[in-house]
Amino acid sequence: MQRKEDSHKGQNGKVMVIGGNAMFHGAPILCSLGAEYSGVDLVFPFMPPCHAQVARTYSLNLIIQTFEKDHLISADVKRILDFSEKADVVVIGPGLGEAKETQKAVKELLSKLEKPTVVDADALIYTNTLPKTTVLTPHREEFKEMTKDEPTPENVQKWAKHLKATIIVKGPEDIIADKEDLMINKTGNALMTVGGTGDVLSGLIAGLMAQGNAPVDACHIAAHTLGEAADHLSEKQANLRASELVQLIPRLLYKND
Repeated sequence: MQRKEDSHKGQNGKVMVIGGNAMFHGAPILCSLGAEYSGVDLVFPFMPPCHAQVARTYSLNLIIQTFEKDHLISADVKRILDFSEKADVVVIGPGLGEAKETQKAVKELLSKLEKPTVVDADALIYTNTLPKTTVLTPHREEFKEMTKDEPTPENVQKWAKHLKATIIVKGPEDIIADKEDLMINKTGNALMTVGGTGDVLSGLIAGLMAQGNAPVDACHIAAHTLGEAADHLSEKQANLRASELVQLIPRLLYKND
């Protein structure tokens, strides 16, 4: 992404990530790294205190904030909403889990967040009230659970219009739609079924949005870039880790700019 010569820290994107519980520490970390490697200036992960120190070892640039407990609860909501004012884009969902206290907090956050929001994983089922600008990132089974429809391009765009959101349905071919545009991404391969790739994707989408890309374009660029990274790795090795995709993001974004 091109930066203004006189820009200063923070002007090239700030992303906040809300994720993790006692069991799942990797999801918010990978999501935060996806945002960081997109090129944004600042990333603010909100996560369980039990994982904060681990997260700090993955990047010196992550500005870690913690929940009150080792999972998201309603008592966290006000502080998260207040802190979200520092961000350009929020990601909610990676690794949050399905505890009743967490579900209640997610519903409240989605009804009150005013920043553009990428909704992933365990936050996806709460589509009755969404922020004004929202990206939903279900895989095919999550889309069916959300909508009771098959994840065809026509249905994805139908629900994008109905929910007034941008939707990317992850699969062998990614389907991306908003009310006007419908795109198919064909990069990527079966190595991407490994855990964490969706978390990286959500962070990368948020990072691209924070740098000025429209939600539908951010989804397409992010899906294409990660798929291209996986295709590159598949030529050299029999499997991959989500963290390896992260490392390739800056080079591929530069090549495709």
